[in-house]
Amino acid sequence: MTSGANSSEVTVTVQHASAGGQAGPDGGELPAYHIASVGRALTLLTAFIERPQLTVSEAADLLGVAPSTAHRLLQMLLHHRFVEQGERRVYVRGPALVSLAETAERAPDVASVALPHLQRIRDDLRGTAHLLALEGNGARFVTGVEWRDETRIATSRVGWLLPAHTLAGGKAMLAKLSRSQIESLFPDGLPVTRYARVRTLAQLQAELADVRSRGYARSREAHENVTAIGVALHLPPGTGPMSLSVAWSDTRFPNRQEHHVVDALQAAVHKISLELAQWDGGSGRTDPPAPRC
Repeated sequence: MTSGANSSEVTVTVQHASAGGQAGPDGGELPAYHIASVGRALTLLTAFIERPQLTVSEAADLLGVAPSTAHRLLQMLLHHRFVEQGERRVYVRGPALVSLAETAERAPDVASVALPHLQRIRDDLRGTAHLLALEGNGARFVTGVEWRDETRIATSRVGWLLPAHTLAGGKAMLAKLSRSQIESLFPDGLPVTRYARVRTLAQLQAELADVRSRGYARSREAHENVTAIGVALHLPPGTGPMSLSVAWSDTRFPNRQEHHVVDALQAAVHKISLELAQWDGGSGRTDPPAPRC
């Protein structure tokens, strides 16, 4: 899979089975390291999403296996509560499968939640505000709102994918990762970029330590005339790193009000986190940290 069409793309190569490999249920080739029992169990789960119930013989016909094999698979799904056994040995959807579907339906669109807060940041701080997501060792500009001034330098970058270590929002996200995770993202060292001040992995690790200590990141490395501040979001478990950032042309950067910028971003992060947590009630998660005072 290749993300985006901008410079410094992050590319992930997916290995497929060799030509002439066995076809999967969707007609495509199976993965190189196919595990038949796992594939059959997932096929059954998909079947229960599409239909309310299955018998052992129907499951066997669907999978092309003996009834005894289908029965063992159904019993394993029963054990993990993905199915339940109804009357006359009919299997129906279980609470685990229903809960999984309901959770997916409730999962919030982070961009939709963040957008009103980005608009307030833009208006209050008179800068261009973005929501970013980490993609490999790059940062994707997911959504944003532009502050229009005569310079037209700190413009919207929505859809762009840039090296994370050159962006304030990117550094804020990278700072959420461990040192070993950072190393795994940059196995060949940092990508060479025109304005980057940090050029080695050791320099990046040191800067990320400072970001963790401060609670926010600064950057003017993605563009020679743009300065930005970034703060990481506190998201529900299973969500990849994301951040908020606000940027200005160098001539408009509020140097003497940096603490005010940070407070505004951290307040927005706090509110977004609380809104996202509402759908995750009862999960035992603790409230995100309050904004810095």
